[in-house]
Amino acid sequence: MYVKWLSLLIILCIIKATVCQNLTHYKKLHNDLFNDYNPDITPFDTENGNSNKKWIKFQFYNLGINHYDEVDGILSLTAMTILTWMDSSLRWKPSDFNNITQITVYTGTVWFPYIILLNDANKLEPFDSTSPSKVSISYNGNIDWSPTHVINSKCPANMRKFPFDEQKCSLTFLVWEPSKQIYLEPVSMPYSDYFEAKSPDWIVQSWEVTPDKQGNISLAVVLNIKREPLYYIILVFTPIAVLALLNPLVFLLPQNSGERISYGMTILLSFVVFLTLASDKIPATSNPISFLIVFIVLVFIASAVILLFNIFNCYFFHKKDKEIKGFLKNIAKILCRKERKEKFSANDEITIFYKDIAL
Repeated sequence: MYVKWLSLLIILCIIKATVCQNLTHYKKLHNDLFNDYNPDITPFDTENGNSNKKWIKFQFYNLGINHYDEVDGILSLTAMTILTWMDSSLRWKPSDFNNITQITVYTGTVWFPYIILLNDANKLEPFDSTSPSKVSISYNGNIDWSPTHVINSKCPANMRKFPFDEQKCSLTFLVWEPSKQIYLEPVSMPYSDYFEAKSPDWIVQSWEVTPDKQGNISLAVVLNIKREPLYYIILVFTPIAVLALLNPLVFLLPQNSGERISYGMTILLSFVVFLTLASDKIPATSNPISFLIVFIVLVFIASAVILLFNIFNCYFFHKKDKEIKGFLKNIAKILCRKERKEKFSANDEITIFYKDIAL
């Protein structure tokens, strides 16, 4: 029994000594690295012959589309940008520090690039300006920084094919440095959606990472996103198509039932409701205008014409015992020529009542 307790005590002492030893080496490494280090001085790539240039390797992780506001033209998504660069003044030999190959420090301890989203919809400010994060430093001077953030980017909507539309959104990342000597360089696979939480409304069709018009100081992550149209097909497009088919059926109702005008008015108001639903999701712009809005307006006009025709038809029907005279009589002859069995010309004197032209 005592042997077991003694063995356990020895193991704990060894672990404690090892931890204390590692902690001592970490402190010594930290002091050696940052004793004369100035984070305000840019560590240019002097070893590669570029004494006045600094290259930052860039990789973009799409963690999921949160929302796309078509009316305001704002794309919201969660993303992580992995930035990697070399700092030759932060190198050490692992054998001198108990084989420590990597340490982590706050971003304010080392030099790091100020990256902004040029088309930010909220506020132009560098990443990590509000909540400082940490960077990972390797023994060879390689520094990795992986800030994660919710991006709200401006992305004007093209609603011409709504709800079967595709949007092209460009996220422009810019190095906010007055010297313009710090450049962004995409890695071999600059975009990844491995950790993406799929959106129920939008899917990423394709992507592209290219230098923006500012040159190598900026990179544009271009996302082509496509809407999932099932919701609008069921709740907007299908009811409008059904109402458009029901619209001409008003002429099958008997004229003496008195329901033609109320039927036509109900169809007309239904189109107004669906036009309102569709317009709430579409930006108030004339170029380009959605085909769906044009379709609803055209069907609405057709419904209004049918309703107006039924109003006149109802007027003629209730004046069935009165004879048509004057200019309307010549028009009525043309309309009734095919309805009567006997043939007559437009100059023949015949008697036509309002009931003859009422449907």
